[in-house]
Order: sequence, then structure tokens, then C-alpha cells
Amino acid sequence: MMQAKLLTGAAIGNAIERYMAEYNEYHWAVAWATSTWLSSALFENKGKIQSVTFGIDFAQTAPEVIEQFISVSGVFVASEFSKGTYHPKVYGFRSGDKAAVIVGSANFTNGALTKNLEACISLVGSIHDEPIADVFAFIEVAQKYGRPITKEFAAWYRVGHNRIARLAKAPRNPLANLNQLAINGFTSGITQLNWDEYVIRVKKNGFHDIQKSLKLLMTCQQWFASVPSFANLRTAERKAIAGILGEYQKEKGILDQEWGWFGSMTGSGYFANLIDTNSRSISKALDAIPNAGPVSVDDYDRFCDSFLKAFAGLDRKGGVPTASRLLAMKRPDTFLCVCKPNIAQASKDMGFSKSTLDLSNYWDRVVEVIRACEWYNVSKPATNGRLWEFRAAMLDAIYYQP
Repeated sequence: MMQAKLLTGAAIGNAIERYMAEYNEYHWAVAWATSTWLSSALFENKGKIQSVTFGIDFAQTAPEVIEQFISVSGVFVASEFSKGTYHPKVYGFRSGDKAAVIVGSANFTNGALTKNLEACISLVGSIHDEPIADVFAFIEVAQKYGRPITKEFAAWYRVGHNRIARLAKAPRNPLANLNQLAINGFTSGITQLNWDEYVIRVKKNGFHDIQKSLKLLMTCQQWFASVPSFANLRTAERKAIAGILGEYQKEKGILDQEWGWFGSMTGSGYFANLIDTNSRSISKALDAIPNAGPVSVDDYDRFCDSFLKAFAGLDRKGGVPTASRLLAMKRPDTFLCVCKPNIAQASKDMGFSKSTLDLSNYWDRVVEVIRACEWYNVSKPATNGRLWEFRAAMLDAIYYQP
């Protein structure tokens, strides 16, 4: 005879653990999972897994769990449910005709299994008992929204998870607008550095004077904050930001800095002329990027549209070096100037092809990879705070090779 029991608190996790030991097959559909003693037990008993599907909505499932189950047979992530939130909390266990299920409010998370106020019903009996059979049938349907976990998907999800951690309101789909084509970058060496390791690599550089570099970037920030538009800056200030200010044009005082750092653009004649003549399109492009707060891909796209229009009818077009120079000077917390002296090392370390990098893929291959980095996502530290504020642009200190 089928037995029913109410489970609350720690009894839920205890029952799951007990059934994992007692039964030979696991059939689950669970909205969210985090690393717990039970996730370790699940991995240790992966040979018993028939169908275990975890949801990823709102990035509530820990990336560590996704990574733990890469290529494990029978484990899926529900990335294909587009109608709403993938939200089941259903655990099924089976050995032949013997079966047990746990259905209720508890996710496979540390909070649900240790400290939340949760309630579930356990049913123990035969696979032929109608309520138990219905639960197994539901789990089979829920699994159809899943996909196997690959190394590429796990890296993709970690990037989405890290990105959402910076947002005030998490979108339901953590992978929305995140191009999986940049996967080489998401698994590259630069993403694995912690903050201390990043600082060491920046300061090891023999070509950048770090304090003077930070002062230069701070000068640009002050200029941008002082005017409503790039067009309102003085010609010398615009040229300095664009990396085209000649030695003879450096006035005493704040302009007397090494403006060739972060990419000298003095050889880009058409670009230099647009800056000198105060091109409306160049100003409109930079004005599309906010001085502070989040920078979105839509902001970037608006920048690119106006930036490219500035070169309409000219023999040469604007590209990544000139565009990313302007972007890095306005938002050194988000953009890296990629140009000839650093592209070889940057492409190698960030996982993109230097021959195919252009404005259409710069956001995916450079910005999103930077945003995926462990060092990038730390809170502002008590020391090296200015470096943290300008941490994307300061990658040039790591990659620069004269």
C-alpha cells in the first residue's frame, strides 16, 4: 500500500539522501540547484541517474553544479522552456517496481534543504500506483525542455550568471543576448585570474607607468563629466582622448601627458581629421555611451551606427582600433582599446581571431569576455581602487607589446 508523509525542514534533505541510497534510479526535475552535500552525493552516484533536469531561470542554479555535471549521462539543463519559468521541484526514485517520489516546494539548493521554510509530500509505493506513475510521467515531460551539459554550455552559463550578478533586476533567461560564438573567450586564461593575480600582471608590465596611466584615464573621465557632449570639449581635449594629440600640441598642465598610451591613433589620417573638425557623428557616437552606470549592447550598437556614419564617403572606414580607443577613454571600466601593439597578445589570451575582429563582433569577443572574468566581477577593493575603476582599459598594460 502506498504511504504518504509530509516532510518539512531538514526532513526533506534527509529523505532525498535516504532514497538516493535505497533506490537504483533517479528521475528528477528541479528548478534550481546549488552545491551541497547532496549535489556531491548525486555526482558520486551518477551511475544511478536516468533523468535529472535542472532549470537555470534567473541564474539561480550555481555554475559550479552545471560544471560538475558536464557530459554526465542523463543530466540536463532546461534551457528550452520559453513560455515562463521552469519551476518544478519533483524527485523520483525507482528500483524495479518499487518507487518513491518527493513533490513540493524544495529546490535542490542549500537554502531549501537547510534553512528555508519548505514543505513536501513523499509517496512511497509501486511505480504502478497512479499518483506515483503520474509524477514519473511529469518528469519525463519536463526533461524534454532540457539539453545535455557540455563544456561549452557550462562556460556560456557561467558568463550569463556573472553578468546577471551585476544587474539590479535579473532577467528570466540568463543567456539572453549572449552570443555562444564567443565561447573560446569564455574559457580563456584571462577569465580565470582572480583580482590579486590581475593586479600582479598589470604591475609587471615594463612599458606602462601605472600611476601615469591611471591619471590619464582619470583626466578623460573628468573631461567627459564636465560637458554635455563630446562636441563641447576643446579641440586639444578631443585630440587627446582620440590619441592623436601631437607633441607640439601639448599645453603645459593637464594636457602634458603620454596620450599615445592605450593606442596611438596618429597614423589614422581620416579619423584624425574627423576629430579635428569636430564631426557630429563622432560626437553622437560617444554621447550614446553613458558616463556612468551599466553599458548595454544597445548603447554599443548606437555608438557603432553613428561612428561608421562619420566615415561615409571616405576612402577609409573606421575600425576597431579607432572606435575602441574612444570607447576605452570614455568607459575604461568596460572597454579595451584593441590595436596593433596589443592585438597579438589580446587575441591569444582572450580567444579571438585577430584577423576577423571587427566592430560587429567586438562586443561579443572582447566586452563579454572581459565581463566574464573573475577579476572583473569582484567588489571594489580597499586598495587599488582606481585600478579597479579602470580595469578593462588597463588590460592594455598586460597585452602591450611594442
